[in-house]
Amino acid sequence: MQTPVPSDLIAKLAQAYPEHASRIVETLETPPSVSLRLNSARTLSARPFAELEDGTIPWLPAELEGYWLSERPTFALDPLWHAGAYYVQDASAMTLATIWEQLDWHTPPRLALDLCAAPGGKSTLLRDLLPKETLLVSNEILPKRCKILVENMVKWCCADQMIITQEEPQRLTALLLGACDLILVDAPCSGEGLMRRDEEARRMWSPQLIADCVTRQRAILQEAMRMLAPEGILLYATCTLNQEENDQMVQWLLDHYPCELIDLFRFAERITGAYATSYGLHLWPGIVRGEGQYLAALRLTDIVETPSEARKAKGLTRTSRQELAGLSWLSEPTSADYFTIGDRIYQLTPEAALLLATAYREHLAVATPGLEIASMRHQAKGYEPSFALLHHKLYDAIKLPSLELPLEEALRYLRGEALTTESSTERGFTTITYRGIPLGLAHSTGSRLNNLYPKPYRLRI
Repeated sequence: MQTPVPSDLIAKLAQAYPEHASRIVETLETPPSVSLRLNSARTLSARPFAELEDGTIPWLPAELEGYWLSERPTFALDPLWHAGAYYVQDASAMTLATIWEQLDWHTPPRLALDLCAAPGGKSTLLRDLLPKETLLVSNEILPKRCKILVENMVKWCCADQMIITQEEPQRLTALLLGACDLILVDAPCSGEGLMRRDEEARRMWSPQLIADCVTRQRAILQEAMRMLAPEGILLYATCTLNQEENDQMVQWLLDHYPCELIDLFRFAERITGAYATSYGLHLWPGIVRGEGQYLAALRLTDIVETPSEARKAKGLTRTSRQELAGLSWLSEPTSADYFTIGDRIYQLTPEAALLLATAYREHLAVATPGLEIASMRHQAKGYEPSFALLHHKLYDAIKLPSLELPLEEALRYLRGEALTTESSTERGFTTITYRGIPLGLAHSTGSRLNNLYPKPYRLRI
């Protein structure tokens, strides 16, 4: 790092956490930790970068698996990373899974919202933790970050029971007023806890930045509280260290809304070095093996705003079962419904279809309406398997030929290059795999395989 830790920040830390400040500041001048979380929906023959494994993350529940690495490899040169076999995520950010089972759900959540979701680490984690019938809406306002969110969620096999939007929080409120059983606000913040790995966080930091972040966070939380259902749970997270954006923000919520704290103190002992206040959990670099993270949980105890009577939205166009029968690479359709949106077919539950119809009526920006089954890129050629389906259990790989590639060939494929084979291959769609994990599709003309890997996701190194 070229930029030193700001002196004003050092002074703030010394005042707020006199016992830990010097160690935090010293750690901010060291290389960041590296950790990853495995995708439980993938069957791997070996753990990625097992030779660099440097300890299992102990605070994850038994059904999830993550571990630290002794150094940071070039993940972009690993096809399994591109296939969504694992997610590179800071161990501190995985704390969400630690508290999950003890949130004392009165009833299973039906609708969950990740309001500031990009790049997707916590959304992929939420999708693993939530009941399979829960509909998850993941939102990101910035276009470039929203595209990354879509890619990560689709590759994590999360396009089922998931809608991705690209909207300002206040515009989502009209759609979700008083409807969400769970809302995660991983708030835009001053990023003090990421200064080990983010040079820009050092350069941009100032007391004014904190003030600006507080204003923005309050605006986001105001909308979140309006969207939360009575007895619903709000999870508030930041990756910063100061009191204004953390404990004081939670106190502001308690002062202005009918909610109660969910005590996280008992979880501190599960995470070596975590510090609990009466508001939330603090994870500090140098004290915890990870980067900075703050997490608090609140339950809404009364109605914030009564939703007006919903106007009936025009329904989506259903896809006939007869049309689905012609898609040979689709395994037996589930009891969910199928809809044609534009030139694509999506699988949607009735709840998702109703929500989407309302979203389209309100002209909200929907980046991904659900699990894409098929697309019609070329009208004359008919439907082809979607990239999202390839990463989902509904995809019937047995009904399409597949081609397993070694590392260098797989990287060529991920760069978008056409492939050739020594022997003639069956004409039509072919699944491209690496270590048995699907990467994408190609279209065989016999001796040549035309690359169908999505252009926005292609490797550029």
